[in-house]
Amino acid sequence: MNFEVLEKFEWYNDPENVRFDIDAMTVYAKSDTDFWQSVHRGYKKDNGHFFFCRQNGDFQLTLKWKIEDLKELAQCGVMVRIDERNWFKAYIEKETSDDFSVISSFTTLGHSDLAKSIINGYNNEIWFRIVRVGDEFEVFFSVDGITFVKFRMFYIKAFEDVKVGAYISSIQEDDFFAMLSDINIEEPF
Repeated sequence: MNFEVLEKFEWYNDPENVRFDIDAMTVYAKSDTDFWQSVHRGYKKDNGHFFFCRQNGDFQLTLKWKIEDLKELAQCGVMVRIDERNWFKAYIEKETSDDFSVISSFTTLGHSDLAKSIINGYNNEIWFRIVRVGDEFEVFFSVDGITFVKFRMFYIKAFEDVKVGAYISSIQEDDFFAMLSDINIEEPF
C-alpha cells in the first residue's frame, strides 16, 4: 500500500480503531453503524466510517478490501458522497455461510435504494472501482484484481467536488474489522 496517497484522506465518523501494517490499514468498525436513509420508515443512519478524499473533475478510484471473517450485515466497500442526504455506496455482504453478494445503494434526497447480486469466486478479497466522467459514475467489482465487472451506473449532480473513498460499518452488535490494502486515484482511462 502506498501510504503517501493516504495523506490526502480524512475520516467521516472515526472508527473504533485503525492499525497500520506494512501492506495494509486494518479498520475496526464500531457496532450499530450504517449509512442508510428511509424517510418513509423513519430509519436514518449516517454513522458508518468513511475514509475519503475530495476530488474535482474526472477520476478513477480503485481500492481493495481483505476480509478474514465477513459477518452477516457487516459491510465494507466504496462510497461517493455529496452530503448526508445524497451519496452512493457499493459493498460486499455475507448472505449465508457460502453465499456473498455485491450490493449497491444510491441515496438521493434522503431515500436509499438497494440492488444486489450473488457473486462467485469470492475468496476473502474484493476490489471496487469507481470511474467518474462529468456527473456520471460507473461502478465495478473484481474478485481477482484483474477482471472488473461493471454492475452499476448512476448520476449525481456535483457542483464542486465529491468525497470518494472506502467505507466500513457493522449493523449488528458485533464489531467487525477488515484490511484496506490498496487505494489509488488516477485519471480515468
